[in-house]
Amino acid sequence: MKMFKKVFKYDFVFVKRFWWIITASVLGLAFLGSLVYRFVAVFDTARASAVEMFLYVSGEIFLVACFIAVPVSFIAPQILCYVRFYKNFFTDEGYLTFTLPVSRRTLFLSKVVNTVLWSVIHAVLMLAALAIVITIAPVPNKGHLLDLHVWKEIGRFFSYLWKNLEGWLIVYIFEGILLAIAAAWFTCSLISACITIGAVVAKKHKVLAAFGVYYGINMASSILMQLVLGLGVVFVVVPVADLLWDASFHTSCLAIALMLLILLLMEAAVACLFHFLALGKLERKLNLS
Repeated sequence: MKMFKKVFKYDFVFVKRFWWIITASVLGLAFLGSLVYRFVAVFDTARASAVEMFLYVSGEIFLVACFIAVPVSFIAPQILCYVRFYKNFFTDEGYLTFTLPVSRRTLFLSKVVNTVLWSVIHAVLMLAALAIVITIAPVPNKGHLLDLHVWKEIGRFFSYLWKNLEGWLIVYIFEGILLAIAAAWFTCSLISACITIGAVVAKKHKVLAAFGVYYGINMASSILMQLVLGLGVVFVVVPVADLLWDASFHTSCLAIALMLLILLLMEAAVACLFHFLALGKLERKLNLS
């Protein structure tokens, strides 16, 4: 555990040095994009001069760029983590990495936990950016700087859910958070496995090999997932929905919670499969040549 904390600290600090730039960019774009949206929303194109139309079109372009850049930024910390994973294990740095008095299992676990943690942190950042947009973008009424109508509607929505679901709402939110973490772990394990297999199999062009492996596995898993979901809907969801139609409130809520739990366990199992696949390749068939 002591060595894990040390190697994890180095991995975490590496991303942290760049993440502050990403954070400032995301929050800044969310703020500026919200202000530009106010300008665009109330702009009168019928009476605009050429200069005003130029400003309007520029604002539209900037607005689209902002609302594309902010969601796309979600992959930035993950890319940093995967680049570090590849460089530490499969380039010349790998010779130095594996001279450390740390097992490969610990080194790999540090990379995975670091990637999942930064995915969660950046998801919180995305929620903060969304909060800025919701607060600033709506055009306020006269005499007001901000229009908090959207927040009031969100509050009413959760109040409605609490009134109808009671304590089950907390259960569903908790399971939703766990599903998001499991999805981050699955993505991290899948990409790590693809990078490892590509680097082990190919002596040259390891990055291209990793992309090829990822494309193949992702396509196969997508087909399998669609098949499983289709069969699940036909043989599980529909029959269960019919049974719950006349069931009591708490029985229905419990059944939904159990279905979410099963989905969580399935996602975690697949993530675990890719995790140990990558770890096994890393421990037994590592090729740094």
